Amino acid sequence: MNKKELRKQQIEKLRDFADNEEKDREDELLLDQIMNTELLKNSQTIGVTSSLPVEVDTSKLIACLWDEGKDVYLAKAHNDANHSQDFLHYTYKSKLEKSKFGIEEVSDLDAQINDDLDLVIVPGLAFALDTHERLGFGGGYYDRFLAKHPDSKTVALVNSKMAFPTANWKVEKTDIPIQTIITPKQILRG
Repeated sequence: MNKKELRKQQIEKLRDFADNEEKDREDELLLDQIMNTELLKNSQTIGVTSSLPVEVDTSKLIACLWDEGKDVYLAKAHNDANHSQDFLHYTYKSKLEKSKFGIEEVSDLDAQINDDLDLVIVPGLAFALDTHERLGFGGGYYDRFLAKHPDSKTVALVNSKMAFPTANWKVEKTDIPIQTIITPKQILRG
């Protein structure tokens, strides 16, 4: 199956799952899993994306990070030919606006940018549990960012509908595998 078809199929599957109590339960399990990792405990600056309804909910995670005294940075995609993104400091006082993708991003013009993060929580539509390959939404924003910032540790929160035993999509040389995958049942390190 090609990536375009798989993305469409995954978005439909995840839309159906978004209205399901099982998704809420899995989101809670994923939150508990990540909050109890040494990876998170040893990280101070954390990059995250404000989630869409089809993704694992990051709103409670962000609140927990603030409660733990962590510095949270929210992804902001740029409308440029390079499909670049930065991470802007995000506090409960930050002003947000929806991007062209429908994702809430920090809109404060004076928000601090930090792209040298301790940990980046990477979103996606599908993840291969064996190789940690990721299928994103198709813009390449995260792969480009991670290629430029290889020292940042990466983790993905993967619910049961996002998990694949192996990548059944074409993996490109520009695709960056995720170092740690957290599912509701286990933590997999690459």
